[in-house]
Amino acid sequence: MEKKNLIKVIYFFFTIVVLLLSYIYANFDQVKNLMDENNDIVFSNLMFDHAELVTNIFSGDGYYQYRYGVKYYLTKLPFLPLIISFLASISKNLYFIYFIKNLVFFSIIFFSLNFFCKVSNKNKIFFVSLLTCLFIIPHNLHVLLNITFADTIVASLLPSLFLLLVTKNQNKYFFISLIIFALYLTKTSMFFLCVTLPFIIIFLEKDNKRKILPILGLLLAISIWGVFGVVKTGTFSFGSKILSVSSEGMTIALNKNFHKFYPEKSVDLIEYSKPDKKEYNNEWEIYDYYKKINSIYLENNLDRYIKDTFIKIKVILFNIQRDSSFPDNKGNFSNPIKISFLINKIFFNLSIIISIIVFLKNFKKLRSIKLEIYLLSIISLNSFPLIIGWATAKHLTGMTLVSIIYIFIKLSEKKFIKTI
Repeated sequence: MEKKNLIKVIYFFFTIVVLLLSYIYANFDQVKNLMDENNDIVFSNLMFDHAELVTNIFSGDGYYQYRYGVKYYLTKLPFLPLIISFLASISKNLYFIYFIKNLVFFSIIFFSLNFFCKVSNKNKIFFVSLLTCLFIIPHNLHVLLNITFADTIVASLLPSLFLLLVTKNQNKYFFISLIIFALYLTKTSMFFLCVTLPFIIIFLEKDNKRKILPILGLLLAISIWGVFGVVKTGTFSFGSKILSVSSEGMTIALNKNFHKFYPEKSVDLIEYSKPDKKEYNNEWEIYDYYKKINSIYLENNLDRYIKDTFIKIKVILFNIQRDSSFPDNKGNFSNPIKISFLINKIFFNLSIIISIIVFLKNFKKLRSIKLEIYLLSIISLNSFPLIIGWATAKHLTGMTLVSIIYIFIKLSEKKFIKTI
């Protein structure tokens, strides 16, 4: 069978698997509350502060929600809320929303991997093996299938971005720019990666006019969200002010009880100061309220925050127990060892160790170790904001999938195999 036809056959079965997985996942108990008796999505049950925002977008009222009696425009980056509301405008059927969302983003991984294999002369065994490994680990699959948190988008786009970065083809830059554009507008933890990676590309890649495209994609994303911030709130939303709730989020990490909860218990259980609704007129006044609280905490508790930072690094590198638990009916917290986490940590740490060794051996020839530089850049730039704030298992899924890809690529290299 010709390669093109074989890929079509594989993709056909891949689509069927995505359909089945989406159907099964939508019927899980923790997901089923998103569906009413007609199988339509219930916006009010969306988690992670998406409920009111998506409801308002869907009804045509605008991109806003209320917090503390104040109208907020910049609580969430727009990519995921717009996807949910757009799909719901076609059909509110939850099965439809899950299937289309997952088919699109799973397909991005599929065709990015196919593009890499085609250009790099990897055989179909490599293609199918790596594709299977990216989806077979239960926790990773759970994050990829979800629609309620932005990490599902990151988990799909980050491995696709890595595959494109390490593909030796001039056509990759357009797709890289699209992914950087999307990632910037998806999750704040992608900020440092998105604003840094285009310049790493400029430095590493050979002379090619197209390599400037990722910078243009970044600038477009910054401009769209920044101008929206100016129009709605009078402030260009960028950097520490990319979201008006960022200072409130940091209040959780900058809390004397943070280490008593994290990582075993959900940080949502941490109590912190709330603003008086009558004293504030807009979201930036509340932003400044929390910023002042955070500054005072750091002045008086810098040593505690540094100690908490080491806890977060330990979680990113080594935690294999269930995190962010809520108490059961008896008030007990359950944090069993998760096999998925164990497998993920093996891939994650092994990729870091191998890439650092390869980097140190070849640091004088940087363009010969682009694979390692891109891997370490993605991991470090993604981890940095998580160390400042906090990381849970779902936040690490995108990086873990990148690590799995790296290990597969290294194992397929004859030179690497000979050095083992």
